[in-house]
Amino acid sequence: MTLIPMTHHPTYEHYSPWDQLPAPIPSETSYYSRHFYENTAKHLIRDFVRIMNNGLYIDLHKVEDLERTLDEQLQSVTDRLAANPLISQFQALQHTKLLEAYRESQLSKIKPVEDFIRPFKPKDPIHRSYFMYLYAQSQGIAQPKDLLPGSTIPKWDAKLVKALSATRPLLQRFLAGTLTSHPLITEAMHLLATHKADMHNRRYLDNLASPKCDLPPFNPGSPQQKQLLFEWLGIESEATSKDTGLPSWDRDQIERVYNETLDEHVRDICQCFIDHSFAAIVRNNFIASFYRYTVDNRLHGQIKLFGAKSFRPTSNSPNMLNMPSTRSIFAKPIKRCFVAPPGRVVLTADYSALEDRVICNLSGDENKTRIFTDGLDGHCLNAYGYFPDQIALHMTVTGNLVEDVKTFFELQDKGHKELKAIRNAGKPATFGLSYGAYPPKVANTLKIPLNEAEAIFNNYHNVLYPGITNYRENYVLPTARDNNELHLGLGCRILTDNADKDIRTLANASVQFWSILMLLTINKLHQAIDDAGYSDRILVTNTIYDALYLEADADPELIHWLNQTLIPIMKAPYLVNEVVHNDCDLEVGLDWASFVKISNDATLEDITTILSQLE
Repeated sequence: MTLIPMTHHPTYEHYSPWDQLPAPIPSETSYYSRHFYENTAKHLIRDFVRIMNNGLYIDLHKVEDLERTLDEQLQSVTDRLAANPLISQFQALQHTKLLEAYRESQLSKIKPVEDFIRPFKPKDPIHRSYFMYLYAQSQGIAQPKDLLPGSTIPKWDAKLVKALSATRPLLQRFLAGTLTSHPLITEAMHLLATHKADMHNRRYLDNLASPKCDLPPFNPGSPQQKQLLFEWLGIESEATSKDTGLPSWDRDQIERVYNETLDEHVRDICQCFIDHSFAAIVRNNFIASFYRYTVDNRLHGQIKLFGAKSFRPTSNSPNMLNMPSTRSIFAKPIKRCFVAPPGRVVLTADYSALEDRVICNLSGDENKTRIFTDGLDGHCLNAYGYFPDQIALHMTVTGNLVEDVKTFFELQDKGHKELKAIRNAGKPATFGLSYGAYPPKVANTLKIPLNEAEAIFNNYHNVLYPGITNYRENYVLPTARDNNELHLGLGCRILTDNADKDIRTLANASVQFWSILMLLTINKLHQAIDDAGYSDRILVTNTIYDALYLEADADPELIHWLNQTLIPIMKAPYLVNEVVHNDCDLEVGLDWASFVKISNDATLEDITTILSQLE
């Protein structure tokens, strides 16, 4: 293993961390402990201060449009969910359960007459009236015309009873309070209890006869409802809520299901949930921050260098890393808010499939590498590994992987329905397997027998991509176990006290760390901009993962210079003896929602034409 000598570069020297490229393969290199800080990290600090100071030019009128879009799209989510047959079935089941629970609740509140029987109290005017009502009936005595409030029972005042008592010993005893038991007393108290029971139970009996139990529309923001829905659908979460210990259905889990499922109705539900999730982000993260942190039409957010476990930057106010995905209904409305100031343009450049290219170079996996060196379609390659027998039914399989996969792609691309279906059927398995799914999960996802899922699992790890499996199992895991750390590159290390538990994080970090290439690019580009005297004419305004965003004068010569300067920096080899090289393009537009690609070798005339056609 090569030990890289320790060097110290003052931040004021004309030095860039990018100058360390191409770097040795991390697994073959050792660095002194402060190497990463001294030669990389500290030199990037000024770049991020500069980016935050530049800010993003923003059109607040477009933010108002975004607010209207938010309301419209939330209604669209509600309408789409209401029209989804699975949601309709689920809601019907929930309504049935709600009615059953409602009926049980109303029935539990109904009380028998016995619950209302109370001891007789001769001086109680109600007790007296019920007793005298029955006594008068038995003796043929005329009843008073006044009634007890809310009752059909005549109201017997004590004076009326006294007037009748002169010749009636029973009433004399009643008035004296010595009549405590008598059939009429028992009957009177039972009649009173019956009336009270009727009054108490009438409301619940009416509710049972005409239950008013409307089920509200499905709430995509309710964790409980989502949990019940996915449980009913038979779909399990791979995450657990720390607060409740129940399955967690955050956006990561929803997106996983979206990518794994073959059911279009389930995909539609997931997309609605994703859109609703982003709606909350749009309202609370973007719209609120756009108003709060915009000064003179420039949004000044915050970026934290190496804020993530994989040493990627993080951001807030707003969190630009939470930008809705391309398929989200909010993606373009948000991007339209970021515009070019008058006389300027906005530009972007990103590393194409950086993670896949990195894993090729780190693992040396032949098939993964062929996706880039031979131009293979990844989904066709995977399906070729999963379903060889099915593919052989629809095309001639020669055994030459490269040629077979190319033929497979060409046929399905020309409309061969069966081959296209096979290609699509492999996508959910690939998504799950790439994130560590085991055969039972694959079987459940594809709705296939376990033995078929085991074959797909083994093909993925041992036939399709054995180099990646070997890299993770025979390098990342044992190295982290032995050293309690893993070298990611350029002297940067990630620590662990349980490599087996952290293996997914460690393996991902070893690849995602190389997003640092964008940070090195920014540093090198800033030097070139300053050396050329363009520091006011070209501004680096943001970076999101592997993408770079800029603002520049709408000058063809300036954009031509930027294209000829930036692209070589980004495409330069970053690892010694790398096999798969990086690829990227510069794009230009008047806002983030409508970029036009500029080819790497675009001439000044080409760029002049592109700029003239921007709208």
